[in-house]
Amino acid sequence: MKNDKRLGRIDRRSAVCLTAVAVAVLGLTAPATPASAASSCGSSKFVQQIEVVEWEDGKFQIVLTPTPEARWHAATAVSPRDAVVEQWHAIQGCVPGLEGGLADTIWDQLECHQLHASVPAFREGSMWATGETYELESWRPVLPRAVPGGTLVFTQCMNLLGGNPDGPGSGPRRPDDGRLDLHGAQENIA
Repeated sequence: MKNDKRLGRIDRRSAVCLTAVAVAVLGLTAPATPASAASSCGSSKFVQQIEVVEWEDGKFQIVLTPTPEARWHAATAVSPRDAVVEQWHAIQGCVPGLEGGLADTIWDQLECHQLHASVPAFREGSMWATGETYELESWRPVLPRAVPGGTLVFTQCMNLLGGNPDGPGSGPRRPDDGRLDLHGAQENIA
């Protein structure tokens, strides 16, 4: 009988151990909240908000409003691209479908705007050379990956390249307040 009790205790301990291991493993690998559930369109360290303006022909403009800290970071940081990376992640979390050449042109425009965000210049009713907001447009061309910074400045962060679409766009709105599928991917599922 004593052996039976010992075996029972060992079995219970093994079961408790296995349960604890399973809970720990499953706890670490439990599904995370989907990205769409927690929007990145709102404020963060370097972003006040992100909005999108859409045109009927599928073109769109991402309007990022930087924080004062983002402008200060551009002027004083040892690694000023840190803000660009954080802003890029916020944009990707807010606006789906930025891949390939589209992602490249949006990144180039964002990097140019952010790295020059602290340059004072009265332009378009703003005291900043980059304006009050960063308008990142899907219709701008994809530049070679090794673009000199002077080229981006000369083209006003690519605003002088690629022309503008016809007609007015929709009013700016946060993608998390409505339609998220800017490229119609859901409509193309067979």
